[in-house]
Amino acid sequence: DDLSVKSFFSCLCNFEGCQCMDTRIFCLGLSDFPTAVPSYTTNLYLSNCSIDSLKSEDLTDFSNALSALIIKESFVRDVRPGTFDSTPNVGTLGFDSTGLQDLPEDLFQNLQKLETLRLNDNKLLLIRPKWFSMLMYLKILDLNGNSITSVPVESFHHLAELNYLFLSRNNINQLSRETFKGLSKLKILRLSKNSLRELPLGVLDDLGNLEELSLNDNQITHLHPDLFSKMPKLTSLFLSHNRLTSLPQGIFLNLPLLSQISLYKNHLDSLSPGVFGSMPLQQLWLYDNKLSRVEGDTFKNLTQLQLLVLSRNQISYVSTGAFRGLEKLGEVSLHTNQLKTLQAGTFQDLPNLVNISLENNFISSLPSGFLQGLSHLGQIDLRNNSFQNLPQESLDALSVTNEVLLQQNPWRCDKDIVPLRDWLKRHPTKANQTLVVCEMPFDLNGEEIALLTNQNLMVLSSTVQPVLTSTEKRRKPNTPPTRRSTSSPAVKATPTSEHEEVTSSGQGDKETVSNNTFVTIIILAVVSTIIICTVIVSCLCWKRSKRGSGNIGHRNKNSVL
Repeated sequence: DDLSVKSFFSCLCNFEGCQCMDTRIFCLGLSDFPTAVPSYTTNLYLSNCSIDSLKSEDLTDFSNALSALIIKESFVRDVRPGTFDSTPNVGTLGFDSTGLQDLPEDLFQNLQKLETLRLNDNKLLLIRPKWFSMLMYLKILDLNGNSITSVPVESFHHLAELNYLFLSRNNINQLSRETFKGLSKLKILRLSKNSLRELPLGVLDDLGNLEELSLNDNQITHLHPDLFSKMPKLTSLFLSHNRLTSLPQGIFLNLPLLSQISLYKNHLDSLSPGVFGSMPLQQLWLYDNKLSRVEGDTFKNLTQLQLLVLSRNQISYVSTGAFRGLEKLGEVSLHTNQLKTLQAGTFQDLPNLVNISLENNFISSLPSGFLQGLSHLGQIDLRNNSFQNLPQESLDALSVTNEVLLQQNPWRCDKDIVPLRDWLKRHPTKANQTLVVCEMPFDLNGEEIALLTNQNLMVLSSTVQPVLTSTEKRRKPNTPPTRRSTSSPAVKATPTSEHEEVTSSGQGDKETVSNNTFVTIIILAVVSTIIICTVIVSCLCWKRSKRGSGNIGHRNKNSVL
């Protein structure tokens, strides 16, 4: 009966390095194509095999039943013409990581029921024009990870049912305006990690149902304003890792469903207000560009935006209305830029803002009321800026947030640091107090500000400012203040002579003279002692030499002379 037949072939398959599961066979590590495959086999999977040549005779015994053939991570030297001429019911065919360099032009002509064709991660150098000409029901075509440099214009014209086209990780350097003609049912097109420099206008016009377009990791320098104008269903657009210097006005205006876009790691130097149309975008990644300014109303149409990343640019100015209209914004990142100041109303009317990242800039003061109206603020990151102190008004503003990161700033511990010290004491959970330490003066370098007493602080005139070197003025991002190599000593109870010299010049001069005289006396005493000791040692050595000159030849050879 059928059960005994299946059991017999199951044993046979297991013997040959294959396992049978109903009508599916899984083979691993074979040195050639398996023989004696059961005639009822519908799915055949080969992995880590070595096949010298695949030919039609290998499939003869089960050609009518076969619906899926997958050869994965194996070596296939050659696929002969006509191999699939007798397998009309194959719906899934895959050569995945097999090392194939080419295939016969008519290889797939009789696979008219084929819906999935995977030729990814091989060494294909080109696409032959007739490969796909008869695959009218093909829905998935995967050509990722080959060495294809160009796409013949007519390659995909017959694939009217195609939903997914994967061409990433090749060397494609150009596309024709007609390349994707007729692919009206295409939902996902991936062209990432190629060598494209431009996209001709109209190349995407037939893709009215496209939902995802991946163009990241190419060399694209510019985009036509109407390039995406006929893709109203697009939800994801990936343009990162290119060479875009600008975005034309209105390029994103006709994308009402776009919810994800990546533009990071380009060469964008500006964003004109209105470049983004009305769309349900929730995240916008613009880091690693060359933006220098963020003008008002740049993002006003992105009313659903929750995350805005502008870090690692060259931004030196953010307009008061830069974030106007972003009522759902929860996080804005401006770290690692060139900011020296902030406008007073930069973050106003952002009721859902939770996190603000401003670390690795050159900010030295905070504007009045710059956090006004923010009732849910969780964290503001001010690390590695140029703060020497913070006045009480700024500290009161920071009290609305749950956590403030203040470390790696050049805190100057004089009388103006008192408001920060007292604020840290009143709010011990808002900042990591052990990391908020003095950088100046030298005697207090590395001391925790929260632990300072009034006697520790230098009372400097507010008009006296230290002369900063160019290195101090332009600290590298993520460079912490210099700390002592040993543990910090106990806080001193009396001022040092250095402090007194700065704060009281008359008394300091007298004490300096006294100290210099004392040091001179000590030096003279030390020198005199050395001279006396030298004379005594010389006399003793002369006497010993005199006494032992008679038997020097009998001295122990290991003695020290």
